Amino acid sequence: MLINLGNIVIYIKIILIWRRKMKKSWGKRLQYYFDYLFSLGPGVLIAALALFTMLLSLITALILVVSRLSPGGEPPFDFIEGLWFSFLANLGEGSVAGRESVWTFRFLTLGLTLASIFIVSNLIGIISNAITQKIENLRRGKSAVIENGHIVVLGWSEQVFTIIPQLFIAENGLKNKKIVLLGDRDKVEMEDQIRNRIGSDALRRVVCRSGSPIEMSDLELTNLNEASGILVLTPEGDNPDAEVVKTVLAITKNHQRKSDPYKIIAALKENQNRELGKIVGNGEVEWIFSGQVIARLLAQSCNQPGLSVVYSELLDFTGDEIYFIEDSKLIGRTYREALSSFQKGVVIGLQKAEKVTLNPGMETILRPGDQLVVIASDEQGLIQGERGAVRDEWIASNHAVSKASESVIILGWSERGNELLVELNNYFPPKSKVCIVTDKFDLRQELEDVSSSLKNLKVSFEKKSILDRNELESLKLQKYDHVILLSNDDRTLSIQQIDSNTLFTLLHIRNIVEQGKAKLSIATEILDGRNSRLAEVAKADDFIVSDRLISLMMAQIVSDRRRNAVYEDLFNPQGSEIYLKPACEYIKTGVAVNFYTILEAAARKNETAIGYRLSSLSEDAKRSFGVVINPEKREEVVFTEQDRIIVLAEK
Repeated sequence: MLINLGNIVIYIKIILIWRRKMKKSWGKRLQYYFDYLFSLGPGVLIAALALFTMLLSLITALILVVSRLSPGGEPPFDFIEGLWFSFLANLGEGSVAGRESVWTFRFLTLGLTLASIFIVSNLIGIISNAITQKIENLRRGKSAVIENGHIVVLGWSEQVFTIIPQLFIAENGLKNKKIVLLGDRDKVEMEDQIRNRIGSDALRRVVCRSGSPIEMSDLELTNLNEASGILVLTPEGDNPDAEVVKTVLAITKNHQRKSDPYKIIAALKENQNRELGKIVGNGEVEWIFSGQVIARLLAQSCNQPGLSVVYSELLDFTGDEIYFIEDSKLIGRTYREALSSFQKGVVIGLQKAEKVTLNPGMETILRPGDQLVVIASDEQGLIQGERGAVRDEWIASNHAVSKASESVIILGWSERGNELLVELNNYFPPKSKVCIVTDKFDLRQELEDVSSSLKNLKVSFEKKSILDRNELESLKLQKYDHVILLSNDDRTLSIQQIDSNTLFTLLHIRNIVEQGKAKLSIATEILDGRNSRLAEVAKADDFIVSDRLISLMMAQIVSDRRRNAVYEDLFNPQGSEIYLKPACEYIKTGVAVNFYTILEAAARKNETAIGYRLSSLSEDAKRSFGVVINPEKREEVVFTEQDRIIVLAEK
């Protein structure tokens, strides 16, 4: 066979090129494996270092046995002694080479000394780095929580600073019950903000962890399976509902979840996501539809001066709350009789077979298993006593005279504007007028499309700046019954800038109204709860709606999820709602009457009285602007024509 010299030359070139590449790649491979080894963590590094030490000791022991080297004047090493000598030398001990030792043994012990420096220094470095990483992980909040019966708060927003103090009050008897907070911020940053805005003592009961609520691995840090309740906060951003839904999915679809249902409370801003929330929640979530709630609160409160304080009393744990009790003594008796069964504590409804009804028919009979829905300071705050005297001669026979129509002006516009119009249409009488003013949007076409479904409202639009004093004065606010100030939906501005513009407009409106001596109510929407106190300026008539209200509701529901059914009924225009009605419609003014008499007067109108408001205290913030919920029924009060009775009633 003839040898093709040309092919041989080609093969030789290929081999030479391959060898050059391999020489280069061996260095890269060694570097790659070295980097990979370091990425495996301190445990693997210590194991690799121990293996290296053992191999080096073994090789050194073999050299000592074969060469019969030893320190001067001593017998040669056997294998075991040589291995022990080498091992200690590698760790920095036992490498002794005196003057009597031969130079070969001296060089060998010198090598062992250098090796010991390498081994010990690396071991110290690895351990030190592992401790540093552990401390860093603890600082960053990446360690798992070992708690039981705790409450988990998922997300980070302004709601945190309302919810945490409320949970402290609600769980006052359980000092060791922890609140675990998982947020997408640095752990130290979250702790600093909690310390500054709530207090240093809060960190004794709040455990912060850093992570994303939509990441299952981060959720596992909070020990959800042992939690007594889970609160999902509404995040900031363009599509908060999507983040809330994903968080609920991450909780409920986790393969490590418990078999029992979770107790989750979450809020969705858009009412159009109601059905999606029910599908995702699958019975484990108590949903609050915040956009609808806020729209309804604005619609209810714009013509109900003082209603803001009433809701604050019911939603804030520092006041009176809603509880469910079962009283066997009342079985077979009517709802009307149950109203006066407590000297302290107000009955507002019944729960029958999981269905809550506020202000049911007065002749409704209480059956076994039925529970009373009551307002009380706490579950032990109900005081039974002998019913006080009802003075029939002090009960008025006046009937309310309803207005033929209402007029309201809406300043500003937001994404919940259309929903607000729907709610105003539900609450206002026919032929009512609504004027919308904003310079951010041209709403003419949109309002034309919506107006056809608003049977009770006639809607108009003016494009003017609500920040311009002259344009505000040109609107002639005195001719309206109510003013609703909405936060403009301007994506180019921050929340603080939007709230600042709202506050500027509110100050102008108040000044214009005071100068014109007009009597109208003002309802204001504030986005950041921190600005609520600035907006109130000691005026209870200005209903401040913010995320704080939703936060209060969430804290109430996580304590007792049955409360959500009560709130849904309260904010439902088809059910009974809270009204502040003139006292003269119930009792005669100028005489002292007890609350038993007021209860009877309201019951005759198929209404449930829950308190009253004294106009003489309407500017006194320390006295809740004159609002009294759940009064002592035996105490007698003299009412005036300007005072109000707070009742649960249908339209």
